[in-house]
This record gives sequence, C-alpha cells and structure tokens, in this order.
Amino acid sequence: MHFAIPLSFLVSITYVLASPLTSRADSTPVNTTTCNGKTYIYSSLAGYGKLPSNARDKYGDTIGGIGSAIAIDRSSVKFSKASNSYSGIIYGLPDRGWNTQGTQNTQSRIHKFGFTFSVVENATVDQPASPNFNFSIIDTVLLTGPDGTPLTGLDPTDTITFPGFPSLPLARCKTVSSLSPTLTSNSNPNRHR
Repeated sequence: MHFAIPLSFLVSITYVLASPLTSRADSTPVNTTTCNGKTYIYSSLAGYGKLPSNARDKYGDTIGGIGSAIAIDRSSVKFSKASNSYSGIIYGLPDRGWNTQGTQNTQSRIHKFGFTFSVVENATVDQPASPNFNFSIIDTVLLTGPDGTPLTGLDPTDTITFPGFPSLPLARCKTVSSLSPTLTSNSNPNRHR
C-alpha cells in the first residue's frame, strides 16, 4: 500500500526547484494560492512519488504522516544535466500520531530524506508523468529537551523551566514503573484538531 505526497508539498517542490517547464495551451491555471502576499500559480503537475505505508525509520517505527512540516535543504539541491533531474535532502517533522480520542506517547522526531526529482518535459495536467519524485529515509533524529528528556506528542498538563528558557509545556505520563515527566513538543493543544 502506498500514499501520495500532499499536493501542497509538490507545489512547493515545483517553485523551489524549477521554473515552469512547459506552457499549457490552455492558459487557465489549475489553482492559484497566495501566501504572505506572494502569489503561486499551479499550472501543471510537476511530479509525484510514493513512499510505502510500512516504511520504517532507524528506530523501527513507521514513518507515518510527514506533513506537519517539510523543508528542503536548499544547499543540498543539485541538478544533473545528464539525467535532467534534481536531487537533495528534505527534512520532515511527522505528525504526532492519532489524536481524535486524545494523544499517544510517541517521541517527537525529525526525518531526513534523500530525494530525486526527474523533470518530465511533456507532462500535463491531463496526461501526467508516471512517478518521478523518489525519496527514501536517510536518518531519524529523536528530539529531547535541554536535560535530555524525550519530547512527546502528548497534550501538556503542566510546565517546566530550565535556565535560559521560557516555561515549557510538560506532559506527565505514567510508565510501567513510575510517574515520569516528559516534555511536550506541541504547546498549542488545538494544533491537530
């Protein structure tokens, strides 16, 4: 089973990596979006790819949704004339997990992906290219607080302070043997509702 990359991610890839490749005979844009006063025109599907739904990070956890935040390391992007493709690094902050009935105690993390985007010159909205955006997991970094305490996606129930930091949200969770504090990475309880 596979899932498709969100359209908003593909649109941002288009504008970060390349200017429009071909003009459409019909000049009507597929979609127009304005963000922070800048207008982006989506005139064609530049590419798409798939990641297996059972893909796992280096800790053995499924990668899950990578749509909470995605950023391209612009310094890593390279173009190959020989293959007419771009390659580089993408960092993804995965969703904190299932949360319609509360939240789960999953340690927050950042995934590092390698990608290759092959330009398809004649692709159109009506006749898109086959998958031409490939990416794979390279690394996973588990996030911790200033004292090394794991960050979690649990809703905060308290706060904690560290020298040089403002008050930070804290989730107290029961473990098998004790009640241990866990820093929460989501100070906005409405973020994923």
